[in-house]
Parts: sequence; structure tokens; C-alpha cells
Amino acid sequence: MITRRNLSLGALCTALVSNVGSSAQTVDPDQLLEEVTYPSFDALDGRRPFGYDPASQEEIDIAEQIVARTVLGPRPIDIAQSFVDRFYREHPNWISQWPYPGHWNPLVVKFFSATSSPPNNDMIPWCAAFANWCIERAGKKGSRSASSQSFVDKKFEKIFEKTTEPREGDLAVFTCYSPAGENLGLGHVTFFKGRVSDTVINVVGGNQATSGHSSIISAIPFSIADRPTRRHINGSLVQCVMKLNTYIRVS
Repeated sequence: MITRRNLSLGALCTALVSNVGSSAQTVDPDQLLEEVTYPSFDALDGRRPFGYDPASQEEIDIAEQIVARTVLGPRPIDIAQSFVDRFYREHPNWISQWPYPGHWNPLVVKFFSATSSPPNNDMIPWCAAFANWCIERAGKKGSRSASSQSFVDKKFEKIFEKTTEPREGDLAVFTCYSPAGENLGLGHVTFFKGRVSDTVINVVGGNQATSGHSSIISAIPFSIADRPTRRHINGSLVQCVMKLNTYIRVS
């Protein structure tokens, strides 16, 4: 789990100018999407928006600077990768979930502007919000949903073409199923970069786990083999199996 680090606006603005290069770590594919730490569900339903404490004005200013200096394309995956290149190594705090009980990360909250469902904090799954934000910033049409499964919703089948032969920049959509095989309507969505093996692909996306970070924008190897995991459903952690659902052409 990461810890918050104070970062002055001046220092970050200097860092924003330089491209520090990607430094994604290779980790065990079975541990790539670790269970992130969430506050209690009673807190999620509370009246205070965007977490337990609002971001400071300096933090908001930094988030706005990050957005203003983010590339417009040409592809959504290029936009996603730009966050890794700029911040993953030297300033990972700015592209990750800030753990409870800290402030909400104003950058993560901004990603939800590409959805029709504003968040009540940044400690909820945000992989689809990030994917949609990158898609819209590249001038393309997204699902406008905070659900990873929106990309495989039948109402979008004319917009999102499924493919079994993904190319760099397409989306990889994963779906969680109960032990009995029931689709739980949960999962993960991320940008496909390339194949590593028959069971592992390289991806770049948000709300992903890497060594030392439970929820961050990262470029990582990701297992496409069926694997057991746990997800929050109605306030409880339940056992499920995550499977690759399909690839979606967006590039």
C-alpha cells in the first residue's frame, strides 16, 4: 500500500515538463490485480462527496496542471501511457488511489468526468472511468459509464467492435463470475499493448495493482487465464473467478 507524500505545486510543475520514462515492474500475473483497500461501505454511502477529506487547493491545482499537460492522442492508449511515463517512477502518488483516511485524489476524480456517474470518492473502482477519459481525450466515443462491463453491453455493440485478434490500443475486458458461473457484472478494463505468452498480455490502465501499489495507472503484464479473486458485492467480499471476456477495438 502506498503512503501519501506531500509534493509542492512548484516541484510537480517542474516534473511535469520532463518525461521520466516508463518503469513498470514485472510481477507474478496471479497477483497483478490485488484487492485494493476500501473504506467501509457505510462511509461510501455517506453525504460527504469525494472521500473523507476534500483535496486542498494546491492538490486540485496540481491535478489541473497534470490534465492540461496531458497529450491529446493520437490514440487513447498513448494518453494512458503518458501518465506512466511521466509519473510512475518519480511521482506515483499522483496517479494512484490515496488510501483511507487521506484526502481524495483530485486527478482520479477528474477521470469520472468521462462518465455519467460522478463518484462519491476515489476509493471505488475507476478503471473504466480512466479508459473512458483516455478515449474521449483522443476524440473518440466511449461508453460514458464507470462500469468496466459497459464496453460489452449489448446497447454499445454497434460502437465497440469485439475482436479475437487484438492490436495495440484495443481494450481488454475481464468479467467476474461466481463459482456457479453467474456473471456478477464486475471486472476490469484496460488497454492492450501486446502478447507476452499464451496466458499473459501486456496492458496499460488505471486502478491496477503492481508491487508496492494497490491501485495505480500502470503498464504491467496481466494474466488472461481464468483465476480466482475476490470482489465487493453488497458490502461483502465474495469469491469469484475473473475471466477474459473479449477484446474491444478502439484504436
